[in-house]
Parts: sequence; structure tokens; C-alpha cells
Amino acid sequence: MKTLLSVLTCLAGVAASLPASAAESDKAFRWANGAALSTETVWRGQSLTAGKTAVIGELKLDHRSGAYAGVWGGNIDLGAGTDTRVEFDYFAGWAKKMGKTYVNVGYLYRQRPSGTMDLDFDELTVSASYDFGGAVVGMSGAYAWDYFQGGRSLYTAANVRVPLGTLRGMPVSATLTAGEYDFSNRAVGDYRNVDLRVTARRDNWFYSVGYGDTNVDPATSGLLTRYESDGRWRAQVLVMF
Repeated sequence: MKTLLSVLTCLAGVAASLPASAAESDKAFRWANGAALSTETVWRGQSLTAGKTAVIGELKLDHRSGAYAGVWGGNIDLGAGTDTRVEFDYFAGWAKKMGKTYVNVGYLYRQRPSGTMDLDFDELTVSASYDFGGAVVGMSGAYAWDYFQGGRSLYTAANVRVPLGTLRGMPVSATLTAGEYDFSNRAVGDYRNVDLRVTARRDNWFYSVGYGDTNVDPATSGLLTRYESDGRWRAQVLVMF
């Protein structure tokens, strides 16, 4: 998701963090699929569904070596003239937990079918985190050489996740993320975003509520979703299977 540390682009990250059972760990391959219902899809501070409800699904196949591949799909609304209503993300990569360190390197192709403009683009992504016991601190980066408004883009972010205790037997944690988007095309407009999310987990079910904001200026930004980048709340229910 898509994370996605936010959309929780996100489904892939959550799936990778789920523990495998003893039987599953003996298998060379295992599925880590997910489906979610969200009040809206927020991606790097921008609403991709114009404030509308989002339905998201992901199919992901993991190999015990750390290699993975999959596809993510969900409804989107990038505004008038874009002629696109759905996004498909095809991804592959390698992720591994080594002691208290987690590393993820991947390739992602974002497909946004449109009859009026080219909205597709590729990304190379890398992330790493370290578990300090009381908190997990991470950093990530995503580089696109054909961003859909032309030119190159680089998104970098840092995040920290801390446990908050339990609620009716469910572990609860909070994740704070701060990111920065830089574009070679000056017409797009660089920006920063912050996001706070609280998540509760029961078995393979995840319940979250979050708030995010950006410093996007609609008057100067060329982003497709520049009018959907203000502060907003959203909630999500996610199940992994």
C-alpha cells in the first residue's frame, strides 16, 4: 500500500511483519494476502480517493529467502480530467529481519489506467528499521525516474513506532511518520508531510485511525491531488490471510 508507511502502501509492510507459524516457516513459499476497507486512501499525505471510501486488496507471495512479489489494487479518484478510477501496483523485492534490524529493497510499478494522460510510473524503494525494544525506528526512500508529471522524484521518510499498551486484550501501538517529496520538475512543487496513526491488532485483524497533513500550497503546486492534501482524519480495517 499503498506504505504505505502509509496506505498503509502498507499492506506489504504489515504482511512482512506478521509471524509465521512453525508449519509455515518450513515451507519455501507462503502467501501473505490482505484486504482493507478505509474511509479514504491517503498516500504520502495526499488523498487518492478525494475523501471517498476506499476498498483495497493485495496478493503477495513470500519466499523463505526473503524474496517476494505481488500485486496491490484499489479504487482512486485523482480529480476531473484524469479519467482514472483504479490503481494497480505490481511489486517485487527482498525483505529480511536480521536480529533487531529489518531491511526491505524493492521495485514497484504503479499503474493508473487513463484515456487522457499517462499516470503510470516506476519506483525503486528501500527501507530499514531497528527495534530498540521500546520503540522501532525506521527510514525509507522511493525514487522514480518517470514520475507521471514528468521528470524524477524522490520521497524520503523517517518513522517511529511505540507500543501504547493493550485495549480489551488487543496490543495498541502508535506510528509517527515524517516525509519529504522532492521533484526535478519545478512545476510539481516539493512538499513535506506528517502522519500519526494508532493501530490495534487482534489476531490477523488490524484496526487503525490516523491523522495526516502536508504543507502543499494549492496555489503553486502542480500535484494532481493538490486540493486533497490538507489535514485529514481516516480510519481503516485490515485483515491478513
